[in-house]
Amino acid sequence: MKKNIGIIATVLLATGLTAAALTADYDARIADNEILTPAPAKLPRINGPKLYGARPGKKFIYRIPTQGERPIRFSVAGLPESMKLNAEQGIITGTVPSKRGDYALVFSAENSFGKAERPFRLVVGDKLALTPPTGWNHWGGHASNISDEIIRAAAELVVNRGLADVGFQYIGIDDCWMRLSPSEYKKVSKDPDGFYMMKHKGIDFDKMVGEPRDADGNIIPNDYFPDMKGLVDNIHSLGLKAGIYSSPGPLTCQNLEGSRGHELQDAKQYAEWGFDLLKYDRCTAGGIINQLKKKENPLPLLKEFWRSMVGFLEESDRDIVVNLCQYGHNESWKWAPSIGMQSWRISGDLNHHINDYFKAALRIATDLREYSKPGQWNDPDFMYVGRQVQTRFNHFEKSKPTGLTGNQEYQYVSLWAMIAAPFFFSTDVLNVDDFTIGLLSNPEVMDISQDELGRVADVIRNEDGRVVLAKKLEDGSIAVALFNTDPEKEAVIEVEWTDFGGCCEMDVFDVWRQKDLGVYEPGISVRLSPHGVALFRIKG
Repeated sequence: MKKNIGIIATVLLATGLTAAALTADYDARIADNEILTPAPAKLPRINGPKLYGARPGKKFIYRIPTQGERPIRFSVAGLPESMKLNAEQGIITGTVPSKRGDYALVFSAENSFGKAERPFRLVVGDKLALTPPTGWNHWGGHASNISDEIIRAAAELVVNRGLADVGFQYIGIDDCWMRLSPSEYKKVSKDPDGFYMMKHKGIDFDKMVGEPRDADGNIIPNDYFPDMKGLVDNIHSLGLKAGIYSSPGPLTCQNLEGSRGHELQDAKQYAEWGFDLLKYDRCTAGGIINQLKKKENPLPLLKEFWRSMVGFLEESDRDIVVNLCQYGHNESWKWAPSIGMQSWRISGDLNHHINDYFKAALRIATDLREYSKPGQWNDPDFMYVGRQVQTRFNHFEKSKPTGLTGNQEYQYVSLWAMIAAPFFFSTDVLNVDDFTIGLLSNPEVMDISQDELGRVADVIRNEDGRVVLAKKLEDGSIAVALFNTDPEKEAVIEVEWTDFGGCCEMDVFDVWRQKDLGVYEPGISVRLSPHGVALFRIKG
């Protein structure tokens, strides 16, 4: 099939027809909550990144993301002797080789319907997160109402509903796993307006309040987390990785125990429990940071302040990715990579300003694009999809839909893939519908997120409510995303391949629908829903 837009446009002009007639070329409109992602085929398909960074001699765990009819038998060619494969589960464990360099592996997955192979490069050196980290975090969907049971449910959901099969890796615990000290409870209970948790009807403070550290200064989880090591072991048994949360201040955002003065002990404890990621949140460290900023040469002091925890984590026996949550203060994108952090927030929490998802994405694609690259990523916050706890003050209310339309959620996820953002979602894992699963389980979208070039999409057009992004990919193809930002009206967007380095005839693949559209020349014209998106992969 060949579509020649130039000829069609000439005919339209001659007959006086409007540009809307060009939409006959491709209709990408999406009905309300329409599930575009097709069900996986029975034949095995290996997904996820094609390269992975690890440090020499560190503990290692990796689940090979694979769709297809189970049971599947896995094998790995070139696997280092220090690692072993569970051939039934497709989980690699062991120790990273001590010798630095690239290790060329080939993953194989076979079932009764056929066999699939995928190259995989283990890069042993100093860099982690060579592609944007992927996973789930509890905050948007559960807020302060979090427990061992919910985290286990999240891990099971990611595996049982196929999200691990496309490449989601981390299960992240956010704030409120620690204890609230009796003295802090006594103080803040007299000032409920100054403490969010006092308004959380339903919280069992008998499980939350207690001395936050033992006699040796080791942090103690609250009673909602009776066995942190057992919880992490359970996550690892599924081939997934575990994330935890703290603050460099004396308290967290919810006034529970922070890491100030205990960085070494906490880093050791996280490693002993087996955690693989730390979200490190500014919270009550704001006063300390503001004092440092008043010094004559504040930047080295700020870097030293944040570096303390990172350095201790690096001394552990496992790789622990660090996500800096400083809300865009102090231009952290300019210095966070130099102190060993793999990602950093560029602004405030999107769950409180969810309609700003487009603004945040475009900022990364323009002003901050130079700071995103393999091993270091601008973080605009999570993909808040499905059901969320939407208030700052009562974290124990029932979760509700985000308020975004289905089309907006397609925009949201498409943008995060195109701008190479950490591909983390947050949702109520106890109430997940099929639409949300479909939104997150598209392997073609994940391929764009996890492309090994780590490129941030270029903004080709941003005018009159029409936005076009283009992202060059490792195999020579180009991911092209067309967005209609008008909340009420449909839009027609026309692009020519020369707008972003393409030429002449290009094969077009609809990423969300996983559908080959054939050859288009010299571009494409697309009709979009209000707040709609079309995501293509084109190749000459």
